[in-house]
Amino acid sequence: MPSIVAAIEMGGTGCKVAISDDNGQFTEQYSFQVVTTTPENTLGEIHDWLALKKSERPFLAIGIACFGPIDLDKKSKTYGYITTTPKPGWQYVNVVGAFHDLNVPIAFETDVNAPAMTEAALRGDTSAAYITVGTGVGVGLAIEGRPIHGLLHPEGAHIKPEHISGDDYPGCCPYHNSCIEGMSCAKAVADRLSILPSQLNTIPDDHPVWNIHAYYIAQLCASIIYLTSIQRIIIGGGLMKRQILFKHIRKHVQQILNGYMDLPAITQNIDEYICPSQLGDLIGIQSAFDLAQTVIQK
Repeated sequence: MPSIVAAIEMGGTGCKVAISDDNGQFTEQYSFQVVTTTPENTLGEIHDWLALKKSERPFLAIGIACFGPIDLDKKSKTYGYITTTPKPGWQYVNVVGAFHDLNVPIAFETDVNAPAMTEAALRGDTSAAYITVGTGVGVGLAIEGRPIHGLLHPEGAHIKPEHISGDDYPGCCPYHNSCIEGMSCAKAVADRLSILPSQLNTIPDDHPVWNIHAYYIAQLCASIIYLTSIQRIIIGGGLMKRQILFKHIRKHVQQILNGYMDLPAITQNIDEYICPSQLGDLIGIQSAFDLAQTVIQK
């Protein structure tokens, strides 16, 4: 039986914090939105809300699904930190430590590994990849119910892609310039149009920029397929609310694979193989709830 737990979904633009209902599910009644500003202000707002609500609705654990890179090595001095993120002001920030005084177990994971685990469990898949495309681009992998950890965690969005014909954009990643993230995050799309990322919703679906954008995400999908033979790829994030992107991505993936992966999932059922989350915008916070359940002392 699920317990009452707290969840934090930390994104590069905004954060969501919530306390579950009695069945471990999201409810608007106990949720709070925070704009991602400075670490002190953002983590402080989340902490204070949880501290206030804890007496009203006691939670037994906290799950944090966080943008990265993050340190997941519990033997490390910087376990629980955001590390070399491109996000200004957030390098080497102690996220887990900000909530230690709430005196409950804390589960910490990337904001893409956690959704990959939740999506695989919901669908009954043995493995899943979750890609988020928005302020940044991230990749999570879950196999047999466990997230992929090793030296760090998957950072597939920093692979260097092939440029699509006619695209002379140099990329915007502060580490790699023209990696997949640097070519396909919201800023990269907006830069090509000489607008702000907040204005992308004014660009029509038939604008060529979306096909260009999709080509880079498709290369990421193809790399994941070749390297992992993953059972399904789920794509979410702010930019992926534009459904035309799925059509472009699937088309490019099939062209890139070029018949080499002659499997029904790719050749016939790609709409089910590369797909949006079953939970929509709730995937991040629900995956953090699911994380929290794993560290409850039962």
